[in-house]
Order: sequence, then structure tokens, then C-alpha cells
Amino acid sequence: MTIAISSPSTPAAERLVKRIDPLFHPRWQALVDVAEDATIFHHPAWLELLRRSYGYEISAICVVDGEGEIAAGLPLARVESRLTGRRLVAIPFSDVCPPLHAPNAPGSAAPALIRALGEERAQTGLDIEIRAGMDGIPGGHPVPRFLWHRLPLEPDASAVLGRASKSQVRRGIAKARREGVVIERETGRDGLETFYRLHLRTRRRQGVPVQPKSFILAFEDLFARGLGHVLVARHEGRAVAAAVFLSHRGTLTYKYGASDERFLDVRPNHLLFAEAIEAACEEGFAELDFGRTDSDNAGLGAFKRSWGAREEELAYTYVADRVPEEGPGRARRLMAAAIRRGPAFTGRAIGAALYRHAG
Repeated sequence: MTIAISSPSTPAAERLVKRIDPLFHPRWQALVDVAEDATIFHHPAWLELLRRSYGYEISAICVVDGEGEIAAGLPLARVESRLTGRRLVAIPFSDVCPPLHAPNAPGSAAPALIRALGEERAQTGLDIEIRAGMDGIPGGHPVPRFLWHRLPLEPDASAVLGRASKSQVRRGIAKARREGVVIERETGRDGLETFYRLHLRTRRRQGVPVQPKSFILAFEDLFARGLGHVLVARHEGRAVAAAVFLSHRGTLTYKYGASDERFLDVRPNHLLFAEAIEAACEEGFAELDFGRTDSDNAGLGAFKRSWGAREEELAYTYVADRVPEEGPGRARRLMAAAIRRGPAFTGRAIGAALYRHAG
């Protein structure tokens, strides 16, 4: 996704640029409630979770009108790290986070926000990473990084599921049901604890660091505000797969998934997503956002497409002198080997040490 923004000259009555605290400023919440591109990752509750979990300083650069209403804005987290450098990110641990524009924003608002981001870079000397593609920012480099998969939903869930692959998805759903797999929806700590146990197993198998347990358990606060839930797949009473979903304004977002590889042959993930889709359709959601996928992860991309999800390229924009290198690199390969082969706590220890720096 790349946002193309024209740059007409600003009228004499130039828009005022303000920095606000989006966690508590009521007009930021008002913008998130109406902006077309708003996601769960703009929501004050998500920003609060990141601030509390990782200690990031979070603010939003906004263009406001004479009445103080926000016409355009972008949240930014300041990442202070001796390992990865000092920079601004919109927004860490979020798949996509474009700038927001009010429905009635004047044409001058978008160019004014672009200039404000350029001035932020010039004044602070900090690189800025925007998790969306944006053209027109001085010194900005939109770089394709990922694939993005989204599935349109409608009230008739059977029609949605009927467009999924028969050979992969529908047969998988049928097998899971024959094998007695059942799906439970949870919004409390027990569901997150169950997910985390599977998450540990999955991340070790993948050779990926594990997020701190406190971060995962903090999702309970989001769930208490109606912003998501966990689905747990059980086979003969044992939790064999689980997924964390976030929800906001008609979009259900798949955030994290985990499973016990010993039980993948009973297809728990197929039934888990099928029931997620059925419930979302019944509740009036318009879209299931499968989230970003690494471009080289062919298997995961194929799984998401098999549900009928639309695939598009997702670019991130770097306002910096140099674009960060892409690819796993030798250090990441060594880390993956250490997690897979080392003691069970290795992935947790690395995650606790590094995730705040990764952003």
C-alpha cells in the first residue's frame, strides 16, 4: 500500500501543526473513530499498551484547524536504543500505520503533515519509519517490504467460505470437525496464558525470539475494551492451536498465531479461521485483515490466499539518509540456530533483551 499525496501550495491561512499525546487527547480518539485508514494500531489503547510494555515515548504530530479539530495526524514512538539507534517509528509492533485524515480535511492538510514530518526529521536528526508507503516526503524512501492479505466479509458467511480453496481450506475444515476439534473464544487471562504456551513452542520451532509474557498478557486490557479476543482450538481437551485477533471499526485483524506441530494433521488452524470468519460475518465485520507476510514466506502467503484474501504489496517509508538493510543476515541466522538448539528459555531471554530495541 502506497499513499500518493499531491503537494499544492498551502493557503495563506496555513494549518497549525501541534504535537499531542494520543493516549489521552480526546480529539485523537475522535479522529481514529472516523478516519478512513484508521486501524487498531492507531487506537489509544494499542498505543498505551506499547508505552506500558516497552517504555516508548509516544506522541502524534497533527495538523489542526482554527477550532482545534485534527485534520491529519500520525502517531510516532521514539525508540531509544544503543543497539539499533535512536529513531521515530509509526508505530512499533504494528503491521501498518498510515497517516490519518479526517473525512472533511481540506486539501492543504496532507501537504502540511508532510512538511511537518520533514521538519521533525530536520530538527531532531532522527530517522523516521512509517509503516505505510508514502510519496512526497523530502528524504523519504518508500520500500516494498511485505505482502498484505485482506479478506472481504459479508453477512453470509457461507458465501465467504465458499470462495475459499476447496482442496486446501474446505477439506481442512471438514477434517478438523471429523476429528473432533472444537474452538473456544476467550477474552481473559486464561486464554492468553494458553496462547502463550503454544507461542513459546511455535517461536522455538521457527527460531524467532519470544515477546515478553507481560506484553502478551497485557492484551487482556484491549479485550476488556471490546478490541479483540483469543480463539483456542482444542483436540480431545488439549489446546493445539490459538490465535490472537484485534478488532476495530469493522475490521478483524489477525495479529499472532501459534500451534502444536504434533497436531497439525487434524487441521486445527483451518477450523479456527473458519469460525473466526463465521463469527465476524455474524457480528457485521466488513474485513478480515490477515496482516503482513514476509515476501519470501511462500507457504504463509499461500495459506492466506487460499481463503480468498486479496494480496497487495506493502511498502514502508523511511525518512532517512540510508534505508535499513533487508534480509535475515548472518546475525539473525545465528540467533535462529541458538533458539532452535538451545535450552527452552533461550528464545524468551533473547526476546526480553531485544524486542524493545527492535521496535
